[in-house]
Amino acid sequence: MLIAQLTDGVVTNVADYQSMFPDTSFPTSGPNADFMVQNNCMYVNVYLPYDSQTQKLVPATPYVQVDDPTQPLNWVYTVEVAELTPEEIQQMHDSQAAQNQKTASDLLYATDWTTIPDVANPENDPYLTNQAEFLAYRNTVRKIAVNPTWDAVFPEQPVATWSK
Repeated sequence: MLIAQLTDGVVTNVADYQSMFPDTSFPTSGPNADFMVQNNCMYVNVYLPYDSQTQKLVPATPYVQVDDPTQPLNWVYTVEVAELTPEEIQQMHDSQAAQNQKTASDLLYATDWTTIPDVANPENDPYLTNQAEFLAYRNTVRKIAVNPTWDAVFPEQPVATWSK
């Protein structure tokens, strides 16, 4: 657990509590509130809520959060929220589109067996009774594989239904 030591309200040190106080024995939960106050320390938070589609967390000089009522009091933060650049957003979208294309290809590969004529032939016992559902499913997935987008919505894969 990271903690921060302050001098006159300014963060002077951020480190793991055990390395900051190597000669002190702590419970497994770490330093308690009284210890923190006695040693001019505050807990460190390395996370802030953000929208991953348009924002990112960036390292920041440690600071005490004082004017945001939605954040816990008595915490030192080591990150800030920054807006993604248009280039970063495009890169993220391109990466997600490529992942969606791979996922679509994998799903097609995994359901190739459903297109074999013998699988749905009623003369075979058992046979796949819902091949049409798989064909419709594969058609939708194939569209994603051929023209992938970052926000593709994959259909739910049918469950094979067999005769008898």
